[in-house]
Amino acid sequence: MTLEQPLDNELTPAEMEKLKSFDSTLYGQIDLFNTADGSAKRLLLVKGAQSLENELIRSTKLNTPPSSTLLCSLGHIQLLLEDFPKAMSAYQKYYNMDQTCEQNINFLYGLGIVYSHFNQDQWAMQTFQQVLYLNPTFVRASDVHFRIGIIRKNNKEYETATKHFRIALNDSSSSAFLKAEVRFHGAHMFELQGDNKQAKLLYEQLLQGTSVPDQIRANAYRQLGWMYHSDESFGDLERRELTAIEYLRKSIDADNTNGQSWYYLGRCYSTLNKVHDAFVSYRQSIDKSEASADTWCSIGILYQQQNQPMDALQAYICAVQLEKTHTAAWTNLGLLYEANSQPQDALACFQNARNTNPDSVNPNVTSRITVLSTQLSKLSGQQLKEVIMAQKHTLPCINEAFHLPIPAELTSRQQGGVVGGAPPQGYNACSAGLSPGASMLSNGQPSPKKRRTVNRKKAEPKPGDVAQFMNQQMQLPAYLQPQNAASLTPQQQAAAHQMRQQFFAQQQYQISLNMQPEDVPDTSIERQPVYPKDDPAKVLHPSELSAIKQEVVTPAYPVISPRPSQRQSNKLNQNETKTCIAMTAREILDKCKDQSKEPIKGSPNILSDKCRPPLPPPCPEPPLSPEQLTPSTPTITIECKKDAMSSDLQRISMGQPIVLVKNLATVLRMNLGLFSTKTLVETAPDHPCEVRTQRLFNVEETLDAQGQKTWKQESTRTTTTIAKYAHYQASSFQESLAAETGKSKEQFQKSLAKSSAAPQPTQVKTVSTTSATQVKGGVSRDSDSDSSSSSSGGKKKSKMIKFGTNVDLSDRHKWKDQLVELHKLPKWLNVTWAGNGLSHLGHTVLGMNSVQLYMKIPGCRTPAHQENLNLCSVNFNIGPGDCEWFAIPDQYWGELYRLCQKNNVDYLSGAYWPLPEDLFKAKIPLYRFTQKPGDMVFISPGAPHWVQATGWCNNIAWNTAPLDVDVFKLAIERYEFNKLQSYKSIVPMVHLCWNLAKNVKLKDEALHSLIKYVCMKSLQHTGRIENLMSSKGKHIVWHGRQDEDAPHYCFSCELEVFNILFVREVEKQHVVYCIDCALKISPSKLPLQISNFSV
Repeated sequence: MTLEQPLDNELTPAEMEKLKSFDSTLYGQIDLFNTADGSAKRLLLVKGAQSLENELIRSTKLNTPPSSTLLCSLGHIQLLLEDFPKAMSAYQKYYNMDQTCEQNINFLYGLGIVYSHFNQDQWAMQTFQQVLYLNPTFVRASDVHFRIGIIRKNNKEYETATKHFRIALNDSSSSAFLKAEVRFHGAHMFELQGDNKQAKLLYEQLLQGTSVPDQIRANAYRQLGWMYHSDESFGDLERRELTAIEYLRKSIDADNTNGQSWYYLGRCYSTLNKVHDAFVSYRQSIDKSEASADTWCSIGILYQQQNQPMDALQAYICAVQLEKTHTAAWTNLGLLYEANSQPQDALACFQNARNTNPDSVNPNVTSRITVLSTQLSKLSGQQLKEVIMAQKHTLPCINEAFHLPIPAELTSRQQGGVVGGAPPQGYNACSAGLSPGASMLSNGQPSPKKRRTVNRKKAEPKPGDVAQFMNQQMQLPAYLQPQNAASLTPQQQAAAHQMRQQFFAQQQYQISLNMQPEDVPDTSIERQPVYPKDDPAKVLHPSELSAIKQEVVTPAYPVISPRPSQRQSNKLNQNETKTCIAMTAREILDKCKDQSKEPIKGSPNILSDKCRPPLPPPCPEPPLSPEQLTPSTPTITIECKKDAMSSDLQRISMGQPIVLVKNLATVLRMNLGLFSTKTLVETAPDHPCEVRTQRLFNVEETLDAQGQKTWKQESTRTTTTIAKYAHYQASSFQESLAAETGKSKEQFQKSLAKSSAAPQPTQVKTVSTTSATQVKGGVSRDSDSDSSSSSSGGKKKSKMIKFGTNVDLSDRHKWKDQLVELHKLPKWLNVTWAGNGLSHLGHTVLGMNSVQLYMKIPGCRTPAHQENLNLCSVNFNIGPGDCEWFAIPDQYWGELYRLCQKNNVDYLSGAYWPLPEDLFKAKIPLYRFTQKPGDMVFISPGAPHWVQATGWCNNIAWNTAPLDVDVFKLAIERYEFNKLQSYKSIVPMVHLCWNLAKNVKLKDEALHSLIKYVCMKSLQHTGRIENLMSSKGKHIVWHGRQDEDAPHYCFSCELEVFNILFVREVEKQHVVYCIDCALKISPSKLPLQISNFSV
C-alpha cells in the first residue's frame, strides 16, 4: 500500500511514547481501516513510519549506523500497515545489524508473518518454531500454533498439523483466529485424508454452534455439499445430488460472494442434466470469482454435451488461457477437434495436455497421441494435405481459436486481458509428431493445488464380442470411415482403405488373444469430456483465511535466510555450568523465588539459557573432492575371541560414522538361527508383527505415481502375526525361485540353439534355499520389470511388497533363548548392562533398550533416519539374504535436513529415500556397503542411514547409550531440537539423567557435570512451578511412582513432563498436561479440574 503524506511528520513526545506500544503482536488484533479509533491509530503509524524513515535517511547522510531498535520498530509499524516489502526490508537490516535479534520474540513473530506473506513457508515455520521454543507462553502462541498447523496441513503432514490445531483450539488466550476456524481446518484435514465420514461429523458439529461466522458456515456447508456430490458411499446418486444442492444453497445463503460454491452447484445441476440451472450457476461463479479455469472448462463440457461445438471451443480456450497447464481443458479440446474430424488440431491439444503437466496426464491421453500420430504418419505430406483440405471444417484451427472473442453472454465480469488474445507463450500448434507444449513449462510450474488429472474409464474388450469389435471400428477418426470415401480422391481412398485394414486386423488379432493391444494403444476409451480433477486441497484458498495474507508475491530483493546453527554455538556455557554445579539444591530452590515473573516453559531447557535454538549445522568446509564423496566403509574382521572382547573394537567403532564388523557372531559361537523365521514361528506363531506395504524399487531411486524421481517413501501400516508374515516371506521366495529357474532353462535352451560350435553349453545355475541372494541378487527379473515406473511411456507399475517390521522381542519369558544368546556379545554391545545409559531408564522403550526384529523380502526398505536422540545402534543380519546400507557422517546431517526441505519431506517424521545423485551434488559423502548374513553394523551417534534388503532375510537391532560425554551432548542437543520441531522424544532425557545420577557413580568429570547440570535445570523448573502453585493457593498432592512406570508426556504438546503432573479427565481417562498447556486451557490462568499432582 502507499502511505499517505501527513502535514507534519514530526512526532510529539506523547506520540513517540504511544508508538512504542505498537509491535508485531498487534497484527490481526486491531482494525486500522474500518473504525474511527483504527483510523486514528493508522494515521499515527503512518506518521511514525515516515519519521523513522527520515531518521534513517539522516543516519545515512551522516554515515553513522542507525539504531537497531529503530529498524525493528520500523519493521513492526510497516507490518501493521501491511506494507510487507518495507517490513521485510526493515527486518532484514535489523537482522544483519543485531546479533541478539534471535532472542527478540516480537521480531521473530513479525518476521514469520512476513515470510508467510511471501509464501516462504519453510522459513516461516522455522521462525515460528523458534518463537515457541524461546517462549511457549508467548502472548500470540495460539496464532503461532495455528499458522504452523496451516503450513503442516499444506505439506500433508496431518498428524503434526493436528497437534498444533489441538493446542490452538485449547488455548483460551486471545487470538486473531476464531476457534470455529480452527475446528473447520481440523475437519478439512480428515476430508483431505479421505475420511469423509469423520469430516462430515465434524462439519455438522461445527455448524451446530451458535457463534460461527457466516464465511466459515458457508465453507462448511460447501464442503458437505461437495462430499455428497463426490462420495458414492453417501447414498444413491439422485439422493446425494439433491442433498448436495441443499447444502450448497445454504452455503450461498450464508455467503453469496463465494464463487466456488456456485461452481459446485453448477456441477451438481449438470449431473442431474439440469442444463439451464447449471449454466446459471456457472455464470454466477464467473461473476463472483472472475477467473476460474475449472468453471470455464465445465461450461465447455455443458456446451459440448448440448452439441454446441463452437461455444464449447470458446469456453475451453478461455480455460487454457486462464491456466496454461489445465490438463482437462486441453484434453477436452482434443476430443472436440477429433469429433469434428480435425486430427492435427486434436493431436496438438492432446500433446499440450501431456506436455504442459506430465504429473497429471492420464495414460489414455498418451494412447490417443500414439494412435493419431501413427495414423497420420502413414500419409505422405501431399496426401495429408489433400485429406485435410477435403474435410469440411466446422471449427477454426487451434491457432485461430485463440483470437476468437468470448461469447458475449459470459463476459460481464471476465476482465484482465487473459482471454480473447494470442495463444499462450510457448504454445506451438505444429504439425503432428512434434511436442508443442514443452516450452510452456518455462513459465513456471503450477502449484500442487492447481494440478489437474484426467480420470476416464478404460473399456476392456472381451473375446468373441462382435459388438465390442464394431464399437472399436466406429471409433476410428471420421476422416478414415468408409462413409466419407466419396469426398476422397482414388489415391486417398486407397491409402485410407489400407490403414483401415491394418487397424482392424491388429484389433481382431488382439481380441482373439483376449488382451489389450500393445503395439497399437487402446482406442476404446470413452469419448466423453472430462471434468477437472476435484482436489479437496484446493477448495480452501489461503485468501479464505480471516487473517493470513498469502498472496503470490516475489520480493524484489533476497529474502532473509535464517542463520544456520554452528554446533559449537550450542555448547553449554562453561561459566553458567560451573555456577549451577557449585550451587546446592536449596540455593537453587531459593533462587527460583526471584524468577517468579519469568515465563515457565512446559519443559526445562536443558541446554544453556544463553544458547541459541539448536538449528541444523552448515555443511563442513572445505567442499570434498569427487573421490572423497564415495569413501570406503570402515570394515573390521574379527579373527579370535580376544579381538572381539578387546576395548580397541569399541574405540575404533565409536570413532567412525558407521562400521561393518564381520565374523563376530562366528567367533563368539552365537546361534543366530534362533532368530530365523522357522524358529520364530515355532516359538510364538501368533506374536504380533507390524507390516509396511511399500512399492518395490531398485536401490538407486524412488518413483512417484507418474514415474518421476522423488524422495518420498510412501507406505501403509497394518498388523499381522509372525506366522502369517512367514508364509508370505516363504511364498515370495518360492515364486521368485520358480520364475528364475524357468528363465534360466529358457536361456539355456536358446544358447543351445544359437551355438553350433560351442565346446560346452552354458551351465544352469542352481539356487539353494540357504542362499537366497543367488536369485539375481535376491530380486527376481520379474520384480525388476515390475519396479519400473508407471510413466507415460507405458512402463508397468511398480510391484507392492510387504515389510514385517518392529517385532518386539522384549518378553524375557517368551524369547528367553534368543535374549540369552545375545549375552555372548561384548558388554558394550549388550542390550542391558551398567555401561549402557538406556538400561537405567527403568522402563522399556521398544526398539531402544529392547530387541526388535525385522522380517524382509527383496526390496523392503528402512527409510533414512537418525537414531532417536542420536544414540548408537547395533544391527545384525540373520540372513540368508543380504542388505544394502547407505550412511553419511553426522557432520552432514544439516545439509541432509536442507535437502529434505527442498524435496518437501519432514526430516524427523517423514519417510524418505535420499537419491545418491542429489547427495553428490550437495557434496555429501556417502558410505555404501553390503551386509552379509552374520555381519554386524554399528552406527555411531548421529549418523543418518537407510537400508534396503536385496534378499530374503531377518535383522535384529537395538540402541545403546555409552556413558560418554560426547554421546550425551549430542543426545541433549537432539532432545532440544525435537522440542523446537514439536517432535516427540521417545527417550525422556530428564528422567534418564535423574536415574543415572541415582544409579551410577560417574568417573568422567565432564559427563558428571553434564548430567548434574540437567538435573539442576529440572530442579529449578520444579521449584518455579511449586512456587506458582503456592502463590495461587493450589495444593500439590503426592502421588508416588512405581518401578517400571513409564514417564509422562503432555497430552497436548507431547513434551516430557517430569515430577509435577497436571492431570485432567478427558473422555473418562486421566491424561497429563505440562504447566504451559494446563495454564492455556484455563481461562482464568489457573489450573482447573486437576485431580492431583505427582511430585
